[in-house]
Amino acid sequence: MRRLVMILLVGALLAGPVLPSAAQTAGPRYGGTLRAGMQTDPVGLDPHLSTATATRNMMENVYDTLVMYSAEGRYVPGLAESWITSADGMTWTFQIRRGVKFHNGRTMTADDVIYSLNRIRDPNIKSPRAGDFAEVDVISASGPNTIVIRLKRPFSPLLAKLSSSLNVIVPKEIVARDGDLHTNPTGTGPFRFVGYAPQQRLTLVRSGDYWERDSGGRRLPYLDRIEFVFLPDAVARATALRAGSVDWIEYVPSSEVKALRADPNVLVVGGLSANFRSLYINNQVAPFTNVKVRQAMSYALDKKEIVDTALFEVGGIVATGTAIPPGNFFAYTRSPYNRVDLDRAKRLLAEAGQPNGFEADLYVTSTYDFLRTPAEIIQAQLAKIGIRLKITTADWSVYLPTVFQKKYALTILGTSGQSDPDDFLYNNFHSKAGLNLVNYSDPTFDQLVEQARAVSAEAARKRLYEQAQARLLEMAPMVFIYHSTQFEAVRRTVRGFEHWPNTSYLGLRRTWITAP
Repeated sequence: MRRLVMILLVGALLAGPVLPSAAQTAGPRYGGTLRAGMQTDPVGLDPHLSTATATRNMMENVYDTLVMYSAEGRYVPGLAESWITSADGMTWTFQIRRGVKFHNGRTMTADDVIYSLNRIRDPNIKSPRAGDFAEVDVISASGPNTIVIRLKRPFSPLLAKLSSSLNVIVPKEIVARDGDLHTNPTGTGPFRFVGYAPQQRLTLVRSGDYWERDSGGRRLPYLDRIEFVFLPDAVARATALRAGSVDWIEYVPSSEVKALRADPNVLVVGGLSANFRSLYINNQVAPFTNVKVRQAMSYALDKKEIVDTALFEVGGIVATGTAIPPGNFFAYTRSPYNRVDLDRAKRLLAEAGQPNGFEADLYVTSTYDFLRTPAEIIQAQLAKIGIRLKITTADWSVYLPTVFQKKYALTILGTSGQSDPDDFLYNNFHSKAGLNLVNYSDPTFDQLVEQARAVSAEAARKRLYEQAQARLLEMAPMVFIYHSTQFEAVRRTVRGFEHWPNTSYLGLRRTWITAP
């Protein structure tokens, strides 16, 4: 329990106010449409095939996972009502919730759970999260409502992987009919997908068959409908909220946080979230193949200036270690790059055969301001050691597939939604991991995170993860810059929404509107 709480401790400390709950108001009341202002379109609608946060943000309330991750940082029942594990940690048995229906009307069974998890594992599907279940040997049913997961070896992050908002349970017949879930997303979640108009909106409606109840025994969700409206301009999104043309917005830009907090009709919620943002370096593109070049860049970047200037001092905190935020039980904060050292950076470049520096391309998205605005500051800082950057931009729908194909030299990116140190470290840096977008390959690091996966004792895991993070800093596969805050803002007619520090929007399941 300590580990789960510590993972999100900083987020809990910095989070803004939670919207008034049903116990604090006359509600909740059913009905109404929530107009949600979104940063960008989803990148595909099939959750098993996507890694995009935008896809997760809109699809996670269409589907359910076997295990859920709560706003308090606990693993709680989802489609599995309960589970037990064998003494050796090799066999996990899950009791599946009875009477749950897919949006096509069919009752979900244990076979659907087996199919869904095996679909993610299937190498022919090429799911970017296949590695989440690499330690699974076989998944079987011991009855219509019982599944058994047998492992190849003990695997401590299993519940974290089962709770990932994109590792959802789906009906086989829809995939068999359509080939995938891009055109007809069908799940067991509180909202049913009804339509998507690219660059305009995505619409969900209330599922009358949803299984979950609130603390008073009332069926969730409360809202009749959610209209996700795409407003890529961050300032325009904040303006739409003030004007009342939307009720809720995501990714409040750092430049607007203070102004929205001062608006009596608006409430801002959020804070530091489980994520990291870095200068990604393609380790297989020269001259970045040389570790001394990557170390030089790490010494040259002034992370505090980036946070203070590009993020207006409210958009994040400086990364003092690696991907795991400070305050987390598993964080390692003794980075050698916490102090700028331009002389050392220049010496390293010279030792790498680049005494006069070099030119390089920095490829960034034009969609997310917190990934775009640091670019020019990074450009100016690296120029001090002779690295001359050319900045090019692309919309998220073009940018993300390009980066996933690793057709870049430098970019500014990160991941979010982590609930376990394995999510931060193995998923992004193991040589065989699907999110290893920097082409980092290091047998020493691989061995450390593989060992940590097989250990359940917190102290032992912590020691291994500290060694792994020290190795990351030594090899500098990317420059860890900051951990971003994430804020949502709502009109005060919106009640019950709770910010998840792992950036999930599962709080929409209990959101309601005072005057539909």
